[in-house]
Amino acid sequence: MRLLSGVVATGGCLLVAVPAYAEPVPVAEGVPQIEEACVASRKAFFDGGVVVLREKPKGDPVQVQRFDPVRGRVTDSGWPAIIVRGKGTYDRSGFVLDARLRKAQVRQAARYLGFRSRPWVLTRGQFGVVSSGSFRQFLRIDVLAPDRFVDLDSTTVPAQPERCASHLLAADAKATLDRTIAGDVTTWNMTYRLDDDALPVKVTSSVTIRNGLIVAGTAILRGQRGAGLDLDNYATWKYGRVDVPLPDRRDVVSQRKWIRASDAAALVTDLRYLAGSLEGRRTLTGLRTVARERARRANRGHEVLIKVRNVAGGVELFGRNPYTGEVVRFEVVLEPVPTATSRRVR
Repeated sequence: MRLLSGVVATGGCLLVAVPAYAEPVPVAEGVPQIEEACVASRKAFFDGGVVVLREKPKGDPVQVQRFDPVRGRVTDSGWPAIIVRGKGTYDRSGFVLDARLRKAQVRQAARYLGFRSRPWVLTRGQFGVVSSGSFRQFLRIDVLAPDRFVDLDSTTVPAQPERCASHLLAADAKATLDRTIAGDVTTWNMTYRLDDDALPVKVTSSVTIRNGLIVAGTAILRGQRGAGLDLDNYATWKYGRVDVPLPDRRDVVSQRKWIRASDAAALVTDLRYLAGSLEGRRTLTGLRTVARERARRANRGHEVLIKVRNVAGGVELFGRNPYTGEVVRFEVVLEPVPTATSRRVR
């Protein structure tokens, strides 16, 4: 709220609190001012900071990112993951490697390696979900930078560091913008409509600026009832040096070791899936050709390989679990019916 001075009967000076009010501002005038704060906030965040994302204004955090530029580390609780400049990514979420695994298979893979739960998996030379590129490039495209809640029409932070806000609206967008000033805090509120594949979405966003830096942002999207487009996001930013510790070395395994363990845990499932994909083949030559091609593709990026050998009337798919020594086998044969069927064999 604003403080205005008034004179009292004794001759003293009284500060009277007057509620702050929202004043409408033309979009062409307000956007450059928001842009200026965006650019300053982005630069300040690259010097270190923390961003917290919530689904309710005072709800529990759903994602927290911390950036330590001195040691070159970013931690993201949404994965969870820790990205380290010049080294790679420590991942404990399984977001990249474990998409095909059931929870029981993840636990089994961990047990193969002597853990009770999924360890941190270190992938060298990979930063976040980016398979190549620099640590700085990862920051550009994935960190929830302070302009994220201004550029609501994007799922990633814009690549143009000097354009934080001016590109969020279509040329014909009917937007309204207002500003509330209370001491050193300025809050901008914007409302406009997005026409996404002919489904209109009402967007209400706000950014709170203190001393020239964005400290809070809100994004509220409302679509047609039943369209499944509603979204509420609330974020806060803090700037300055933060601590991003690395996982205990005893809780870390290489990506190669984890792939080997998870391959072993999912071996039965993978073989059953591959065998099932060959069902319905009508010629022996076609069955054997396709089986070898699909096994070759299935083995890409894996440590426990699926092998194929010919058997009477079809093929056998098999793989050896390196931790138990068990060989898992599935047969896909054309006999006694004229189309291929699969079954596990002992």
